[in-house]
Amino acid sequence: MFYYLLGLGSNLNPQLNINKAIEALSGLGNVVDQSPVLTTPPVGDTFHHEFCNQLVILQSEIPPPLLKHRLQMVEVDLGREPKSPARKTKDRTIDIDIMGQADNHTACRNLPLEEPYYQRVKQQWHQTENV
Repeated sequence: MFYYLLGLGSNLNPQLNINKAIEALSGLGNVVDQSPVLTTPPVGDTFHHEFCNQLVILQSEIPPPLLKHRLQMVEVDLGREPKSPARKTKDRTIDIDIMGQADNHTACRNLPLEEPYYQRVKQQWHQTENV
């Protein structure tokens, strides 16, 4: 069994699309934990709307390469254009990234993150837990 830390991001109808993504993830395994959703301003000249970002822990028997492929299929099913170099700079219905994997839920939650916006999501996640 694998535990994956997934990063979800959307700036086109984000609340709806993040909820739809989580529903789709339930078909790939067990969503065992979710962070609060954090709204972040768009960065760069090519994005036109605020982003909503969330971290999710997915417990699944699917190995990493196959999970990555299935996550891309979920993105396309939710309206994101298929994988191409140009799609990285376009507004998106959903973006799902594997941020890391671990042997258990706790280790997965404590994986280091490089992206500043996901670091803020993780920080908020831990703060809400300690309230």
